[in-house]
Amino acid sequence: MKGDLDQIDHVLLTALLQDARMSWSELAGRAGVSAPTARERVRRLQDIGVIQGFSADLSAAALGYNLKAIVRFKPLPGKRHILEQKIQETPQIVQCDKVTGEDAFVARLVLRAIVDLDPLLDRFSRCATTHTSVVKTSPVPHRAPPF
Repeated sequence: MKGDLDQIDHVLLTALLQDARMSWSELAGRAGVSAPTARERVRRLQDIGVIQGFSADLSAAALGYNLKAIVRFKPLPGKRHILEQKIQETPQIVQCDKVTGEDAFVARLVLRAIVDLDPLLDRFSRCATTHTSVVKTSPVPHRAPPF
């Protein structure tokens, strides 16, 4: 797939990562192509699955979530499916991966305050043990894979 992307694709993707709402004419200007060509290139990148969608990047802090944590979940025997469902139903969990090893799930969550952590984790006490780390900073925020 990487070999199929040319320099114009790279410019388009870089520009869209910076501002996915820019106009077709501005996007085209950055890539040195016409607006219809830029539009067609972006559609092709969507069709082949390089671009999976466009979304808004919300600030957790602006929404009152001033704390982030990473929680590793180890399901109790026979409780994996219940644990997974509870994780999916918890809106403060903003990302979760099913992983190998003793911990079946590693989740990122947001909290308004540290006092909110224990009540949130208590929801999982009958189906998992947890190990929690509070995030101090994120030297590498979520970013796109190299292309």
